[in-house]
Amino acid sequence: MNNVNKQTELINAVENDFVLQAKRLLDEGADINVSNEDNLPLLVIAIKNGASKEMIELLLDEGADISWKTEEGVTLSDEAVERNRVDLVKLFIERGLDPAETSRKSGMTTFMLAACFDYIEMMELLLEHGADLYAVDESGMSALDYARKLGRKRSHKWIEDKMANPF
Repeated sequence: MNNVNKQTELINAVENDFVLQAKRLLDEGADINVSNEDNLPLLVIAIKNGASKEMIELLLDEGADISWKTEEGVTLSDEAVERNRVDLVKLFIERGLDPAETSRKSGMTTFMLAACFDYIEMMELLLEHGADLYAVDESGMSALDYARKLGRKRSHKWIEDKMANPF
C-alpha cells in the first residue's frame, strides 16, 4: 500500500474510531501528522467524530501534537469542552494542558465555554485544576455573564454559589 492510501486509510480509521486499524497503520509508517481535506489533524478529527479515549491516547502516544490550535486560538481542550468530553479534558490536563490558560483571541476560557453549554461537571473539573472563576474575556464577559446572557440557569446558579463559597 502506498503512503497516500495509508494516510487516507488512517484518516478513515480515526473518523470511525477503529483503534486497532489506526495502530496497525501507524506501526506500518503512516504519518501521525496527516491532515484531512479541511486541514484538521488526526486529534481534532477524532474529537469531532466522538472517538474513544483509547483512540485519543493512541494518537497522543504516537506523537500527535497536543498543542494544536486554530488561527483564532481554539484548542483541543476547547473542542473537547464543546462536546462535554470530561474524559478527554482530564486526559489533556494529565498530559500538561493548563485549563487556566487560553489562546483564544477573544480571551474566552474553557471554563466560560463550559458555562455557555451548561456543563456543570466540566466546570467542576476545570475549576479543580486551576480555571479562574472570575476571568473575563476581551469583551469584559465572565463565565457568570455568559451563563446569564444565554439563560443557562444551572450554570448561573452553580457559579454564583461557588463565588459565594469558593472553598
